[in-house]
Amino acid sequence: MTLSQELLPDRLSQALNKLAALQQEQIYFAPIRHHSPSCSFALKKLIEQTKPTHILIEAPVSFTPLIEQLLHDDTRPPIAILSQTEIDTIPLVTESEDDSVSKQSTCSVFYPFCHYSPEWVAIQMAKEQHATLQFIDLPWALQCDQEIAADFDKSRSLLSETYLKHSQYIQYLMKKLHCRDHDEVWEHLFELKDYNDIADWQNFFIDTFIWCAMARLDYSPSSLAAEGSVQREQYMLTAIGQLKKSQPDAKIVVVTGGFHTLPLLEGLWHDQLVLPKKAEMTRFNHQQKSGDKDQNWLIRYSFDRLDSLNGYASGMPSPAYYQAAWQSMLLYDKSTTNGKSCIAFRQSLTADMLTDIVDKLRQQNSDNIIGFIPFRSAIAQSMLLANLREHHGPGRYDLLDAIQSCFIKESINDSRHEFWLTVQNCLSGNLLGEIPKGIAQPPLVNEVYLTLKKYRFKLDYSSPKLTHIDIYRKSQHRQRSRYLHLLAFLQVGFANRIDGPDYIHGKRLSIMFEDWRYAWTPMVEARLIKLSEQGTQLEQIAIKQLQLATEQFGQNSTGFSSIVAVEQLIQGALMGLESCFAYLLNNLSNCIENDNELDNLINCGHRLLYLWQGQNFLQLKNTATLLILLVKIIKQSLFLLAKLKQPEQEQQQKNIKILLSFRDLLNYLPEQLNVKQFKHDFYHNLHRLQPELAQLPLICGAIDSLSYLDTYLSQQQLEDKIKNNFSLTTPNDHAINYFIAIMQCTPQLIIHSTFLLDSLDQLMIDWSPERFIEILPDLRYAFSQLNPTQNASLASQIAKKYHIVDDELNFYQYNFSEKELNKALSLELLITKHIQQQHLQTWFKQ
Repeated sequence: MTLSQELLPDRLSQALNKLAALQQEQIYFAPIRHHSPSCSFALKKLIEQTKPTHILIEAPVSFTPLIEQLLHDDTRPPIAILSQTEIDTIPLVTESEDDSVSKQSTCSVFYPFCHYSPEWVAIQMAKEQHATLQFIDLPWALQCDQEIAADFDKSRSLLSETYLKHSQYIQYLMKKLHCRDHDEVWEHLFELKDYNDIADWQNFFIDTFIWCAMARLDYSPSSLAAEGSVQREQYMLTAIGQLKKSQPDAKIVVVTGGFHTLPLLEGLWHDQLVLPKKAEMTRFNHQQKSGDKDQNWLIRYSFDRLDSLNGYASGMPSPAYYQAAWQSMLLYDKSTTNGKSCIAFRQSLTADMLTDIVDKLRQQNSDNIIGFIPFRSAIAQSMLLANLREHHGPGRYDLLDAIQSCFIKESINDSRHEFWLTVQNCLSGNLLGEIPKGIAQPPLVNEVYLTLKKYRFKLDYSSPKLTHIDIYRKSQHRQRSRYLHLLAFLQVGFANRIDGPDYIHGKRLSIMFEDWRYAWTPMVEARLIKLSEQGTQLEQIAIKQLQLATEQFGQNSTGFSSIVAVEQLIQGALMGLESCFAYLLNNLSNCIENDNELDNLINCGHRLLYLWQGQNFLQLKNTATLLILLVKIIKQSLFLLAKLKQPEQEQQQKNIKILLSFRDLLNYLPEQLNVKQFKHDFYHNLHRLQPELAQLPLICGAIDSLSYLDTYLSQQQLEDKIKNNFSLTTPNDHAINYFIAIMQCTPQLIIHSTFLLDSLDQLMIDWSPERFIEILPDLRYAFSQLNPTQNASLASQIAKKYHIVDDELNFYQYNFSEKELNKALSLELLITKHIQQQHLQTWFKQ
């Protein structure tokens, strides 16, 4: 499956000559694909045979201080270097354009390694061969400067392969080889070569060079310069040339992404070796100093983060599968004398992977156990597919196609999502790397990690896990809950709550447990590193953020929202931030005094009630202050009841909900407060406002029905008000809106008040047919407030009043005579014929 060199463009033919010429100068290029086992195996053979004095790797030069950590015996992939740098992004213009300042943002990037990454193999081989290891790419700070329209709030990968994915050349190969995507093309051409062919590194790297160089020719120099590739390649050229200039006898292996190899060859050889000039060296040294802006950390990484199927921008998919493929190559390399072929090793790998997948599927669904026959058929199918596709043993796509063929009985489109998710998880894996103890890391990362360990969270794997927390009966569980709420507030990304009492929205407050889904991932460490700039203690960082949010809200908002303030208070209580609780209470008090929105205040009151209900669980000490704030909210809200005079229909509907919420707030006030007096003041103020609300039937209906329900209005008074609002001189919309308000607030009145039912009945009798049709939609809306039981009770009352028996109320007819059936069929035929005559068949289908 060697790529043909016969029809190469002249530029690539010349580049191959330069590749050979540079080898004569003891400069060996290894154009690799990131995280490719076959590239790693070929690179291993290249280094073993050439025994270089220097190994140069495409990675930012600012990573150099971490080489010792990378070579440490306790470092176990998957790991990554997290690099962060501060850059100027969006200019913030003040009143004077001359005073414009730049907003600084943290630009983060991952450089991951797994066991089968060529870069990792190169690092380990450098140690084994006693070769000097050198990183030769631009510092990350300068690469950020080259980015265009980058989203600096997201962490990315330095090993991006976007250009390869979208290359027209590779798209053409996909169609020609009948492959589904560029990963399958790569596996077909490179990963499934015979192991001996891969070990022939000369021809193997010529093939990878052609693959990447042909893809590069699809892009214009201007686009590559705009993206930053040209600048990076110039830096790498100077690094290689500087080494060769200072040490002419150096034997160098250069490990770069194959996309960059072509310009490096062309820059190094123009009929002879081209060494950097003084101006280039000056620029190189200046650029190298920019690496001082980078902050680099060696962190643990995980297979699930490394998997391209999870959105990772570069490298091979299914890390667990290719980790096993790499181990198979190494075993073959150690046992070449036992006569076992490459195909046999790959068949053994496929059988092992299938065994793991079947075991996992059995654990996931015991009702659909995959038996021995489908299992054996899948192994045989993968081998037959490999033979058909001229592979040296089954590959990943052969395995997946065999699973689809032998394990799925129903339609492929109907196959369960859980099934494929399990398969993908098996191939992806969840291995989490290890880094040496005691290496330089921000104190915050270690502090959080040790605290989570103390609370017995399982952090050895990055796969999500569940924890069930008994928040009321166990004090240590309450501490776990507070810590998880703290991490969630700071958006660390460690855990998400999936069940438990919600004190902000007042839901499920009687639940005595919390359920959280958590996972320690590289992104958690990255977020903690970013937070480290704000301090070394999570509690202090959270307090600063709460205070900053309070200050910014006060500066940017024209009004004061008590809702925001009370939510901050509840968050502080959930996190157990006792030291700032008094500050948050004081802030809430100020917001209540300055909040002129009735809806805000009442919602704030409900949230304070939720906090009051959870005072024992939350171990609050300032409970007396909560009562004082509740009283302040009630008094402020009573003063704002005059806002109910807003005449707009939509606003009246909103105000009804506000009234109902206000009444609920009063009903649930703690017994320590004078609830009776507050309710008296509530209805006194409403009745005082009623003359001004006479033209607002929705509000009047709500006030009258609630007053009657709480015995602030007698039955006779209510009947007088209903009679007044249902009189013949009352406009239709006024009467119906009044009735709608009653049905929204107290639908039980229509069931239990004979007078209200009789009044409505008489009103409908007096209406003309035209008037009834006009008002019918509003009536339907009013009666939609009743539940099915209330509807049945009301229907029974009306039937009893008009002496109607149950059978006469039945809408459905179940008994048909033969004559009626024939009549119905004739009518159906007539309708169908008429539809056909009018050519309306298509219209009815739509």
